Amino acid sequence: MKKIIGTLVMAMLVSSYSHAFNLNDAKNSLDRSDKCKKDDQGCKNREHLIGVAKVAAITVAAKLIFDMVVEYQSKTITDEAVVTRQYKDEHETLPEQPLASVYTTSTLPGSVVQSGKKVVIKSDMVVVPGREQKNTLIEEQIVIFDNEDNTKELKSLTKVVNGETKRAGHYANEFSFTLPEGLPQGVYPIKTKLLLNGQVAKASSNDIQLVLQVNDSGKMQLVAGVF
Repeated sequence: MKKIIGTLVMAMLVSSYSHAFNLNDAKNSLDRSDKCKKDDQGCKNREHLIGVAKVAAITVAAKLIFDMVVEYQSKTITDEAVVTRQYKDEHETLPEQPLASVYTTSTLPGSVVQSGKKVVIKSDMVVVPGREQKNTLIEEQIVIFDNEDNTKELKSLTKVVNGETKRAGHYANEFSFTLPEGLPQGVYPIKTKLLLNGQVAKASSNDIQLVLQVNDSGKMQLVAGVF
């Protein structure tokens, strides 16, 4: 009975946050009632209910992450002149257009996290200037996807890395956020992209697994689901 009440409450949340994405499409993709036998109405009802609950979980995650604050900061490691000299030592001449020779990312404290704890996505990037373009706008984008439907974007943010100079160089950037309490457990895909003058140069995946409990030995563990 408690599970049914909980499902109905979540279903009410679905209708209150329908602007986040097309919930009908999500419901259709998560409803598995077609696997039931044609005359097994009990199975169909059960699968419909599970589908509604999963859509409701997506809605909860969407609202919580939509409201979540993502902070960011950038710093210069070496300037354009140093990067240019290092590149020419190996390649003699600069590329025609700006290019990213390095783009690596890491997640702190790791890929398994708890709600209420801070998560940091760190990026290290080296951008070489182009012969044909004097200025290079460097941006980094972070996109967080839903744990139930990995095609659904829950939050997206693009940060200018070199806003003051518009020059190439070696930069460190980071996005940080605290996963809100009440966020459904599961694996949340996180994609980051390095953009040069508005075009995607490099991309990286930084998936995190949200767990809700820590056992007696201090290790994180998943809580048994209701679906």
